[in-house]
Amino acid sequence: MARVLFHRENRIVPLGIMIFVLFLFFYHLDLEHNDPAITHGLPDLPQDLSSRQSPLREESKQQPLPSAQPSPSAVPVAPLTPSSDEQEPSTRAQERPKPKQKPKQQPKQYGQLSPDDVVLLFKTGASVLWRRLPIHLSTSFEPSRIPADNVIIYSDYPETIGSWQVIDVLENSTETVLKTDNYEPYRQQPDYEARQVYAEMANVEGDGNGPAGGWKLDKYKFLPLIQHAGRAKPDAKWYIYIEDDGYIFLPNLLLHLEKFSWQEPWYFGGLAWKHGDYFAHGGAGFVLSRGAWEQSFGLEEDMVTKYADFTEAHGCGDHVLGHVMQDYGINFGQIHGKSEYSWGFNPEPHWGGWFRRASWCYPLYSWHHTHSKDVARLYNFEQSWDFEKKGQMRYRDFFKAMIEPYMRRRVEWWDNQSSRYELRSDNIADAQPPEGVSKQVWHGAWKSVDACEAACVAWEGCVQWTFYEDQCRMDENFMLGMGIPVGDLRRQTSLPRTSGWLPQRAEKWVCDA
Repeated sequence: MARVLFHRENRIVPLGIMIFVLFLFFYHLDLEHNDPAITHGLPDLPQDLSSRQSPLREESKQQPLPSAQPSPSAVPVAPLTPSSDEQEPSTRAQERPKPKQKPKQQPKQYGQLSPDDVVLLFKTGASVLWRRLPIHLSTSFEPSRIPADNVIIYSDYPETIGSWQVIDVLENSTETVLKTDNYEPYRQQPDYEARQVYAEMANVEGDGNGPAGGWKLDKYKFLPLIQHAGRAKPDAKWYIYIEDDGYIFLPNLLLHLEKFSWQEPWYFGGLAWKHGDYFAHGGAGFVLSRGAWEQSFGLEEDMVTKYADFTEAHGCGDHVLGHVMQDYGINFGQIHGKSEYSWGFNPEPHWGGWFRRASWCYPLYSWHHTHSKDVARLYNFEQSWDFEKKGQMRYRDFFKAMIEPYMRRRVEWWDNQSSRYELRSDNIADAQPPEGVSKQVWHGAWKSVDACEAACVAWEGCVQWTFYEDQCRMDENFMLGMGIPVGDLRRQTSLPRTSGWLPQRAEKWVCDA
């Protein structure tokens, strides 16, 4: 009897559990339909339940209504490490504040001329682009200096770096020009790209140079570059040209350009000449007014084709441009009567340029042959300069901040390129000392480092000297020069060269303001 009752109760227990589960289900369903705290904001459920999609599948197709609060059962479980393109649950998103959108940074303006009034024309080459361009993206093109829309990057191969577009300025070159041997590197570039020659897997360390001879293409870029810039940016007042291994102190230059009328044909930079033509040195950077563009390129439909033969026959594109300017009556800035138009634009790096008494008080605009580290340091110095209070940065200011700190009384394995006087054991008999220096001191300068230094100290105008074996050289201008580091093989194949400076003598180089 006990066994029968146990069997009967065993059948009743599962039935009771089922009834209890059904009761809970209907109770919960009724609660969901009637409790506004749960149903508020939910969209109407579809009549056809089979048409509902998994939230994970539908997430990429439909965005939830802004006010929708998904029920706990509808919230997809987030992975432990969600990817950036996956939405987190809206309840979590509401808990953290949304990041504030950064306001568009406006370039600083120190004078009457705004950075919006100029266009920066930056030229590079496919074979060096990846080594030289990146540092400029965060320095020369920084939004506080110049708007991104006012920068045009030219090369001989198209590239995209983030939001920056690099224009292949040779893309529309004529077939006649393209057939020259100089264009062979240009024709090879697509093959280099297709074969991944630039990749590390091709055993090219870092950024490869690409086809050899890319420098031959450089001269062909100048005319199409200027022609394109004038048409692409017709509202610009000034076109400022810079190369990938150069740096221009843009605020300094803007304060200079405001003194001139952009409607007049102005063309100036670092002075150079070739084949009887005066022109602005490309590496030092140069400036072209809108008035100059209108008087030359603005009158021709295709200046590139017109001067194709001249370009082919000459070796430098900056010379070609200068020749074109001269043909249209636009002479280098000096023709306007003041030689200082060429001051400030330097075709050499800051450690290889001369700091003279004559230019001590002139504004500084550019350096050439710079490395990426140089560009970063020059940019940092520019950012530290207070243009509003101090005005334009001058050679003396740059010297004191970037050159003098590296100078010592005497340094071995260093050449500061002194060259004003050169005294050797074989020419000393005919050497005449400067005024105020005894022959004994002057004629003994070649004998030792100490004697060379003594001769420089005795000559009132001397600010630096260098000694090697039996050669003493002295100069009245400053140059930092460069040294031979420890471990360099040249230290094993030659005697040490010793250099010294007397920077305290520059204290007499006084500016009027």
